[in-house]
Amino acid sequence: METWQIILAIIIVSLSIVMPFYYSYKRKKLEKELKEGREVTEKEKIRVYLDNINEKFRAKRK
Repeated sequence: METWQIILAIIIVSLSIVMPFYYSYKRKKLEKELKEGREVTEKEKIRVYLDNINEKFRAKRK
């Protein structure tokens, strides 16, 4: 075997080991961001709902 073939084999093997970890990390990061985004939207919906209720009660008391 020549030197370039050995180097190419080492690169291929190292990428086959590293890439699954990279994609797994990337997928978990994306899932975490989506979950946080959903939580923020739910919190925002709750805040708007409570603000509407507060406005109704304030209007009744005036």
